[in-house]
Amino acid sequence: MKSLISCSTLALLLLLAITTLAGPPAVEGYSDPGAFRGKLQSLAKSKLVSYSALARTLGGNDVALLTVGTGKVDTKPAVLLVAGVNPTRPVDSEVLLRVARQLVKAAETDAEVRGLLDRVTFYVIAQAAPDAAEAFFSKPLEQREVNLRPIDDDIDGQTDEDGPDDLNGDGLITVMRVEDAAGKYVIHPGDDRLMIEADPKKGEHGRYTLYVEGRDNDGDGRLNEDPPGGVAFDRNFTFNYPYFKPGAGPHQVSEIETRAIADFAFEHRNIVLVWTLSDRDNLLDKWKPDTTAEEKRIKTTLLAADAPYLDKIAKAYEEIRGKAKPPKSPESGGSFVAWVYFHYGRWSVATRPWWIPKDEKESVEPKDGNPDDEDKDKKEESKKDERGAEDLQALAWFEKQGTEGFVDWQALEHPDLEGKKVEIGGFKPFLKDNPPASMLDDLAGRQYEFLLKLAGMLPRLKISELATEALGADVWRVTAAVVNEGVLPTVSELGRLTREPQLLQIELKLPAGVFLVTGHARRSIASLAGEGGRAEQKWLVRVAPGETPTLNVRVWSPMVGSVTRQIKLGEKLP
Repeated sequence: MKSLISCSTLALLLLLAITTLAGPPAVEGYSDPGAFRGKLQSLAKSKLVSYSALARTLGGNDVALLTVGTGKVDTKPAVLLVAGVNPTRPVDSEVLLRVARQLVKAAETDAEVRGLLDRVTFYVIAQAAPDAAEAFFSKPLEQREVNLRPIDDDIDGQTDEDGPDDLNGDGLITVMRVEDAAGKYVIHPGDDRLMIEADPKKGEHGRYTLYVEGRDNDGDGRLNEDPPGGVAFDRNFTFNYPYFKPGAGPHQVSEIETRAIADFAFEHRNIVLVWTLSDRDNLLDKWKPDTTAEEKRIKTTLLAADAPYLDKIAKAYEEIRGKAKPPKSPESGGSFVAWVYFHYGRWSVATRPWWIPKDEKESVEPKDGNPDDEDKDKKEESKKDERGAEDLQALAWFEKQGTEGFVDWQALEHPDLEGKKVEIGGFKPFLKDNPPASMLDDLAGRQYEFLLKLAGMLPRLKISELATEALGADVWRVTAAVVNEGVLPTVSELGRLTREPQLLQIELKLPAGVFLVTGHARRSIASLAGEGGRAEQKWLVRVAPGETPTLNVRVWSPMVGSVTRQIKLGEKLP
């Protein structure tokens, strides 16, 4: 047992030593986790903001939380904003940092925004997986999304012993393409830099196998099968957990950072909605309800009752962002965004702040600007073939921006692949997912505008009617009507089914000398629909002869807030 512990500890120390070899960021202008944390802490100089650390990761980084609001922040309805769940996209964290900064700055001068903070609390976790985010600044530069937990991926009794290697010394971990008759890939007909999977239906036969740049360091005949780390934050949650898959971890919510954020969410019952900035977008790439799947005991698709409300949120976002479709979201196995809706029972909103824009004309241009007739035929064919479309867009965008985003293929004598033609090249790490820093402020401006709209859609309670009626023998009927004036219901249908969110409560507070004749003084209301959902509650009470006491009716839940009205017996209030 001692030897196992010492080996794991040694592997972790070596990994930590490697990740401290910091270099310039993959994209200039982005902040490493230490500098990013400092920017978060600087926001806490405002009286409207507090900074705290939910946990300390294996790499010694804070899982940082900003709380933005006034007064008793944990007793008001709250929106949780999260970024950095996919650490290969620091654009999301940078945008959320700027959104938080705009919110605080506006609240200090704008009475309307200050009023919003009086009603709603904003919890901000801008860098959910800070250890994995350090890869953006590592040397050599390698696009990875896992944390620092040592994992024996190839189950050989060793951990992290066979990872990528910078074989051509360019400071980047890219791709090796190896000629192989049994391979699955062919060269793209529209651009010979790109590789696509062969399609047997088109009569194609694979000619290449692709590997991450590296060697067979442990001599087991496989390349890069046990890289450094780790567990991916966005594959470690409980919904549709991908058991035994790479990056999933030893079990659900196994990591310090995933557990800290899940615990925080469950401990804060005032959270009504979670907005995640990541590569998963369920507003422009909408979740679809499936009534057939809905009949099953375990829910795995958006419920039909919740779909109209998510559509309203999506419409508000489209008015700001436009209707351009982002790349398709990845599978949801173990993802944070899906967990929020299906297991945490809250509204889950996800947006992708940036992706390489689509340019139909440029995306199909071959590398050679003067194609012959054969190349023209290939070009026409590539227009009909969606394979590699996003990569073609990326190449066209890099060219338009003057960015060197692709490493041209170069031959290499590979010591572990003797006799085979090996070439190293491919897209530079991170550049396809993160724009130049000069674009971040504009991206944040649109997301901030959406945040204000989103906050305005939260449920809002009003006791619309309150009346008393004498029935004789000192018995009175008390009637209260409650209306939801917000766009969203007081709880989603899936939230009602999970029973995790606390339902709306209504209570008649009885002063001394007033007694309840029928019913319960306090009851729950399952849910009030958005935009006018209404519920009515009646009580019978008995009072001392000749008395006209004042009664109080209160309606509340942690996610919606609290409203109270008073009435004297004999009154009827609109």
